[in-house]
Amino acid sequence: MSITSTIPTLEVKGLGKHEWGISRARLNIKNRNGVNRYEVAKLTNLNNNKSTLVLLLGHDDETGIYLDFDTRDELGLEKGEKVQISATKVRLFSKLLWYLKTKDPMIHIPACLAVLSIALSIIGFLVGFIY
Repeated sequence: MSITSTIPTLEVKGLGKHEWGISRARLNIKNRNGVNRYEVAKLTNLNNNKSTLVLLLGHDDETGIYLDFDTRDELGLEKGEKVQISATKVRLFSKLLWYLKTKDPMIHIPACLAVLSIALSIIGFLVGFIY
């Protein structure tokens, strides 16, 4: 039995305007492969093997996956298309990468400032330790 035989075929749908550009997807719990709500996950389009990182949220619709335009574009999908999508948990490094690379400025700007803050703290510690 192949892995794709256990993954349902879902209809690609768009997110509401208030969720555009946030690198998130909405997927019913039955189709999330153990990934919890509000976790960063790797979505892979099994039809063309394109993948992307998204923040995964829930939805009541068991027959569809809700994606914004940018995520559909990264996965090579159009609204109304039927597709098999795999959702997998990601490790800490991939989560941090998502925070830094997401297109939502409310997420990536604070993440970049946090990385800058850590780098300056390390430099300050080293300077204080040396002198």
